[in-house]
Amino acid sequence: MKAFMLCLVTAVLAGVFAEPEATADPQNYAKSTYNSYKSNDDYCHPRKAPKCSKNDSDYPEKEVKYAIEYDPLILKKYADVAEQSADNLVDGLTSLSEKHFSYSDYHGNTFEKGNWIGDEGYICPSDVLYARPLRAINVEGEWRVIVQDVAWPGYTQTQRIEKCLFPGASCRTLAPCHGSKCLQKYVYQRMLSFDPCNVKKGIFIDIYKLPSSCSCHISNRCKPKRTSPNRLVHQHIGYQKER
Repeated sequence: MKAFMLCLVTAVLAGVFAEPEATADPQNYAKSTYNSYKSNDDYCHPRKAPKCSKNDSDYPEKEVKYAIEYDPLILKKYADVAEQSADNLVDGLTSLSEKHFSYSDYHGNTFEKGNWIGDEGYICPSDVLYARPLRAINVEGEWRVIVQDVAWPGYTQTQRIEKCLFPGASCRTLAPCHGSKCLQKYVYQRMLSFDPCNVKKGIFIDIYKLPSSCSCHISNRCKPKRTSPNRLVHQHIGYQKER
């Protein structure tokens, strides 16, 4: 699975920050390599968003590798299920079906035809990725490098990310009287991280707020229209006369 760049440009809520469990010996780092990485002083600012790139040519692979090599507890911190898909994370659905979900007819409007027709998919249209983020913003609002695909045995950190395509829009196929709305849900995830602005911290666990699902919320209860007894009688009489 290829690594995906995760760029979260919106603000996140403040939360608990996991302190490093162990730090590498800064004396053992190759200073020339690290200095060349920090050649652009404006780059190393924890709250300044890095340049987003699919391949992320600025990913500090050597620095992360050094930090892993000098951390005796790295294997105790690390855990991942590399192969993730709907096959093992969504009951009653295959990864092939999920991959072919299409919402091309839906535009988030209850009264459009696309709200009532369409292909197989979730009631709240969403984009699902089984991604390996290279960078993310933590709950403190600071950017971190995520440990991915570096050094033996090839450390990866896979996350299932689901984002609403039309947050706040009505749910598909539901009548307007339900007052339905698609809501974005999030989850806090712990990932092995690296701070390029403070290499002495080594590899540590940090917490990130990631989009996890898109759920349909119903605020009203559709009530059937009541017919008066007199109207029922007249309808019955009219029916008898026609016969």
